[in-house]
Amino acid sequence: MLLREQCVNSFSFVTPRPALKLRARMSDERFDLAIIGAGPGGYVSAIRAAHHGLRVALIEEKHLGGVCLHTGCIPTKTMVASVGLLRQARAALNWGLNVVQAETQLTALIARRQKVVQQLGNGVKTLLDKNHVTVINGRAALRAADEIEVRDASGAVSATITKPGAILLATGSRPADLPIARRDGVHILNSDDLLDLAELPAELLIIGGGYIGCEFASVFGGLGSKVTIIEADSRLLPNMDKELGQWLERSFKKSGINLLLNARVEQAASTANGVEVRLADGQTFTGSRLLVSVGRVANRENLGLDTAGVKLEGCAIGVNEFMETSAAGIFAIGDVTGKMALAHVATAQGRIVVENLLAAKTGAPWQKMDYDAVPACVFTYPEIATIGLTEEEAARRGLAVRIGRFPFAAIGKALAMGETEGFVKLIADANTGRLLGGHIFGGHAAELIGQITLAVRLGATAQQLTETIFAHPTLSEAILESAEGIFGKSTHIITRR
Repeated sequence: MLLREQCVNSFSFVTPRPALKLRARMSDERFDLAIIGAGPGGYVSAIRAAHHGLRVALIEEKHLGGVCLHTGCIPTKTMVASVGLLRQARAALNWGLNVVQAETQLTALIARRQKVVQQLGNGVKTLLDKNHVTVINGRAALRAADEIEVRDASGAVSATITKPGAILLATGSRPADLPIARRDGVHILNSDDLLDLAELPAELLIIGGGYIGCEFASVFGGLGSKVTIIEADSRLLPNMDKELGQWLERSFKKSGINLLLNARVEQAASTANGVEVRLADGQTFTGSRLLVSVGRVANRENLGLDTAGVKLEGCAIGVNEFMETSAAGIFAIGDVTGKMALAHVATAQGRIVVENLLAAKTGAPWQKMDYDAVPACVFTYPEIATIGLTEEEAARRGLAVRIGRFPFAAIGKALAMGETEGFVKLIADANTGRLLGGHIFGGHAAELIGQITLAVRLGATAQQLTETIFAHPTLSEAILESAEGIFGKSTHIITRR
């Protein structure tokens, strides 16, 4: 279930065009690049720019590392790792081991999570210091297309940056609210709130079967909560390959997670003992906590966009393939652009910006952002990873394709590890053999997808994959066998002749 804001499109680039010229440099200016937002897009861009000798100012209102480090990628994956170890301990007898005690200790789990976050946060600060990036704490806003004003927590102006060589907006996003299930931070929670829980909820209801909702379902289900997912679509992960969602549904049901698909929420409200959710068909469900996970909203407010001439495209900052906004010398990256809300997309976009700033000086061609070769991962149990086109997307583009699938159950390493659930699926152009996409459901999928991503990025063919030597015994052999399957010649599975 995905909440989409009702915004009017006010800006778009109609055709590719020459890059906008940067503002004329002033001889007394202090910074070559001023960045608003120190999430993975902002701080990585700052370091990259510093590596090339640019003078960089990085402005952040809260914490270096942004959502990814403090309430997103890192804390949630630390929890995923802890729950994964708990699952293994509980299933130790299957490995011929006897683990005497395997129980959930939420307080200790949270302490470890915070330790990981703190260590990485200190690392980001050190990197910025060593690369001589000027870090300014405060809330930034554009006062003109070439001026940034920074205010401290009290609202007083603490710094002003005038005429930097370029400005980069990397302000990220926040969890979307749902009017029919208003957040109270106690019983009705967003994903940030859920990380603050000190006690394990006995019954966790989740509105939204996208990747965030599914990841939290997997984590809290593994910790012992009774979990119910309510999703308006007919399947989980509706934006991914259909088979991935189908396999996840089967896996969730097997693990005791309750799924309500094609279910529309009419109203949710806190009660004396927790929360009650009423569906459009009249059914009601109660739980101790409700997670509202219906997408994210770009942080575009109070940035002075109108003042600087930066226009919106829908509910996000409009950018072209060079990551330029409508205002000369102002760029935007990450969630605030409304493209793909992934940390590694933000860092890739930031690399494009830095490289193009350098190209503007040398006259070299500008680089463009390509979204067809971006991997995405869902850290459920088992993991899910995807790259490139799905079968449905290929059909919409009018492409004839050939499909290769191979189950982990036929892979020796998977059997040895006890992780036989899932498959690798490759999609290739039926005429050229070029790999168009790859999808994995199974153990360590997020690590395996990198091999397929490289193949897609380099324009490799399925035939070239079959000619590549994969180490044995490894899970990655499923990629090789899937490529062979495109030609009906997988070695370790019986195929019809």
